[in-house]
Amino acid sequence: MQEIKPIEELEYSDDFMFHQVMKDDKICIGVLERLLKIKIDHIERVELEKPIKPYYQSKSVRLDVYIKDSDRVFDIEMQTKNYDNLPCRVRYYQSMIDVNALLKGQKYEQLNESFIIFICKDDPVGRNFPIYTYLETCQEDKTLLLNDRTHKYFFNAEAADDVKDVELRAFLNYIKTGTASDEFTSRIDSIVEEVKHNEDVKELYLFESIVIQDAKSEGRAEGLAEGAQQKAVEAAINLLKMKILSDEQIAQAQGLTVEKVIELKSQLDKEK
Repeated sequence: MQEIKPIEELEYSDDFMFHQVMKDDKICIGVLERLLKIKIDHIERVELEKPIKPYYQSKSVRLDVYIKDSDRVFDIEMQTKNYDNLPCRVRYYQSMIDVNALLKGQKYEQLNESFIIFICKDDPVGRNFPIYTYLETCQEDKTLLLNDRTHKYFFNAEAADDVKDVELRAFLNYIKTGTASDEFTSRIDSIVEEVKHNEDVKELYLFESIVIQDAKSEGRAEGLAEGAQQKAVEAAINLLKMKILSDEQIAQAQGLTVEKVIELKSQLDKEK
């Protein structure tokens, strides 16, 4: 088993820390506005619908930061290694987002505009571009877009110095070096330090690391493999008994739905 990295050594780009910091709505909005150069007035946290899993038996999925505003959905992923499978992961994540929307009763034409964003510490493509933007285009005429309202972005922190936009350059440099250089990255850095000194979060980090560190070390950010599901349930039960975290926090930490955590809590209550 891989040695667990002490929480005191975690950076914003580490998976667990990224999840914790991005719970702050203002930080989420600030990241999106810097990456996409769009204005966002509010965000809502989105959960994948419970029925989504039976239709996809081979893989469960956990999106790092899945949020929406009035008419758009955003999936923000932090990636620090294993870039070879990114294109197929993007394809799979897009399918999950679309199926999730349709399960909620939307028609095809009602599908929200979607943005899948991978923030990469190193160059995921190898062309030294700070930003790789992918849209569906007609091969016979590249000026013709499919207009399916899907957008995929890979941001390359390694090429941060080549970014002209000051805010984006500061953010990508923070991913690259861990050094804050403006007000926004300083705010992120202060939250990182708060997380490191929060005793409840330290307990959460320990439980999460024990359960899914193998999956995370292989870059499997889409969540727990099917065979680890029972371990996630057992860890969730232990966290429920400790009574230090909310149902939502436990669900996020273990890659379970909130409904599943509530079900486990109900079972515990009946056993008393």
